[in-house]
Amino acid sequence: MNHRAYGLGLAVLALCAAGACSKSNPVSPSTTAAATSAVVDPSLTASVATPRPLTPSNGASIPNLQQPVTLTVLNAIVTKPGSTTYTFEVATDSGFAAKVQTKDGVAEGSGGQTSVKLDALAPAKDYYWHVRAIAGGTTGVFGVVYKFTVGPAISVNAPVPIAPINGAATSARPALRATNATRTGPAGPISYRFDVSASSTFNTVIMTATVAEGINETGFIPTADLPIQATLFWRVTAIDSTNAISSPATAAQSFVTSLAIDLTKVVYLLGPNLSTWAQTGKITDIEQDGNASTGGLMCISFTDPGWPGALWIYGGADPIFMIYGNQWYFANIGGTWYAGAGEWLYRGAATCKAGQGTNTIGPDSGFGNPFSSWAPKPGELVGYAASASARALPQMATVQERTDVVLVPWKDSSLAFTGQTAIQLKKK
Repeated sequence: MNHRAYGLGLAVLALCAAGACSKSNPVSPSTTAAATSAVVDPSLTASVATPRPLTPSNGASIPNLQQPVTLTVLNAIVTKPGSTTYTFEVATDSGFAAKVQTKDGVAEGSGGQTSVKLDALAPAKDYYWHVRAIAGGTTGVFGVVYKFTVGPAISVNAPVPIAPINGAATSARPALRATNATRTGPAGPISYRFDVSASSTFNTVIMTATVAEGINETGFIPTADLPIQATLFWRVTAIDSTNAISSPATAAQSFVTSLAIDLTKVVYLLGPNLSTWAQTGKITDIEQDGNASTGGLMCISFTDPGWPGALWIYGGADPIFMIYGNQWYFANIGGTWYAGAGEWLYRGAATCKAGQGTNTIGPDSGFGNPFSSWAPKPGELVGYAASASARALPQMATVQERTDVVLVPWKDSSLAFTGQTAIQLKKK
């Protein structure tokens, strides 16, 4: 028995000497063994999942002008660390028999996504795209196919300015006019942005407005007076909002607001200060002839804003006779503008008044000096306007509204003068 115990002890000692004995629990795996098993065998290749397309979304429509198109995918899942690259293919068929672009070796992006910018594609076509990843010696398969459509080519050319151009003299609210822009492709509705500036570079825009397209031409009339006696510039841009397309702006066109009066500096001899009255009407036509032998006719036509009538307070056969406005005359005498409310206007009657001859318009005005001694010379600029009831105030007061003031060269067909044609202001 003692011999058997001795032999067993020698066997245990031999095993311990061989490294089989340890202070650790012999039934638990050692830390060293676990770490060794986690190391990836470098001889193995990686598993590569297909990238998932993100944008453009499947079936997306992309306006042609928004090219170049950028393709973006969710990064592929790869089992072996290392650099991952991507191949993007674009074709005009879902089977990729007609490839139009291939982007190889695209480095994986950060943030879990990878993108590539395509070259310009032909417009008005459908395109198909897919992507694969390459990593750890493994080339993955192409993933799901997405489709997008590039819209047709659309272009909008610059309008052509009509007036005013080349430093033309204008009123404080000139009609800015341009021929409509030509376009190619299925353009949407066109609008026009008019800009006015004191500088040909348009560093500062003093007025801007966008209006719908007219027939053959499009115009804009400022809704407030522009600076008086100033050289100004305007331009216009055609805009297709539906397709997010704009034409180039036209070249800057100049005009001078010399046919305008600063109403705040006018001396009003009869009637109120018109500078405080709102402009709600617009003169459309002036016909005037100071020839006394033909009656000295004065015609001021204007858009009727619907000014209310004022009861006539000077008696007469009709006890409910109403007037709704007055003609106005402006004369530049000695460098100062003088004005007064003249002939009465009533509905149902013409806007033409007789007796406004060259030698009678001043004395017969009732405005007082210096207007009463004024006799306009042929070609001299004379101002005209119309307003709501502006005399016998406050008894005949209604609303404080007026038209614009228009300057027209004085005409007298009885006097020899070249170019004394009345200016026609056509309604737009």
